[in-house]
Amino acid sequence: MLINTTQPARRAGDLDRTFGLDGVTVLEGSEVKAITVLKSPGLQQGKIVGVLRDGSDFKLFRLNKNGALDTSFGLDGYSRWGFLGTAGTSIPTGIRELSADKLLVTGYLQEGSPATQNYPAVARFNGEGTIDLLFGKNGVFVFREPLPTGLHSSDIDSGDIGEAALAGAIIPASHKLLLVFNSRGLWPYNNQGLLIQLTPNGHLDTLFNNTGYAFFQIEQQSTASVGLIIRDNGHFLVAGNSGNRGFVADFDATGTINPLFGTNGFTLFNLTGGILRLNSLLLQPDDKPAVAGSFTTTGSTVKGYVNRLSPSGHPDPDFNAGQALIVERPFVSLQLNSAELDSEQTIVVAGELNTRGLALAGRITAQGKMDSTFGIDGLTATPTEGILNYTNSVTTGDLRQVLIAGKKAMRSAVSRYLG
Repeated sequence: MLINTTQPARRAGDLDRTFGLDGVTVLEGSEVKAITVLKSPGLQQGKIVGVLRDGSDFKLFRLNKNGALDTSFGLDGYSRWGFLGTAGTSIPTGIRELSADKLLVTGYLQEGSPATQNYPAVARFNGEGTIDLLFGKNGVFVFREPLPTGLHSSDIDSGDIGEAALAGAIIPASHKLLLVFNSRGLWPYNNQGLLIQLTPNGHLDTLFNNTGYAFFQIEQQSTASVGLIIRDNGHFLVAGNSGNRGFVADFDATGTINPLFGTNGFTLFNLTGGILRLNSLLLQPDDKPAVAGSFTTTGSTVKGYVNRLSPSGHPDPDFNAGQALIVERPFVSLQLNSAELDSEQTIVVAGELNTRGLALAGRITAQGKMDSTFGIDGLTATPTEGILNYTNSVTTGDLRQVLIAGKKAMRSAVSRYLG
């Protein structure tokens, strides 16, 4: 009897079974919160670094290109740390490569019993996982400034209370660090959009708004800021949510709103019949900002949402004919949790079918359509074996490979899909 040993052709969007163990690397801790691929020239280029939750602290880790733990990093591949030594719970939400020998972890510090106070926090590490003692206080900056008294503080409905997040970018000319904090309804900075600027050595930069930070709200409504991008002209874009809407705002380098962007400095994304929650901001070629998130209908069905603007903050006619792209699958809820640009500057997204806890990734063309060359109609297939259950982060590697991170069966995990 002849046995057919022909392997099925591998295509973009298939789980890369050469990565880790059959496509997945399972790690210590409860969930991976963020990953990125190292891009600086050198021996570590192309490796994957990430940060995961581990009890009241967090751990950095580094993987080789094949998904194996890089035991030359930290202690056997891990570096355990926290935002405040002993007290409080350190929640990481982001990691980025600053240079060939510097890494930055963003997140927040929870204090109180039960945890009722949530303070933005940043830690800088050397490339091999040791804390950089030249940054902030013993390598860490924690924001504890008082809440403004003159801003509206309406309640955020209970459905919007969730995890905080801190996102940031490096200002190229000065190497200062600009951050946005999303309190997601958590004290003490609930209801406020918050911008923070740090000096290169990790202290508040008082040249920014005279204090180093600025609170803001949109139309006196509860506001959460979720993403930040610095433009070539020195301005910076902030994305977030206010009420049931998403927004993008353009600020100049001093933190002053640019009234020439959108309408009086803001572009609002409205969808009737539900709640829109953005979570990602990207800058595509030609200075066009793109946003991603999820839309919950009045019937509680969740759908992915992606949109792009012109440089002036108006709908981009070259992206899905100037309309938002709704990412969905029949009969199930589909939520998008993160987005990134690949090597060809196209948008990749990650999320899950949240009624079944099955992770997925997707790719979107420059024209604002699902990429039919990736997976099934632009989304990865979701068999029950070999994939993550929930995702927090997406990044891209060589040959447009898509890496997603989160958890699988309550364990930290990273998986890779072919590009």
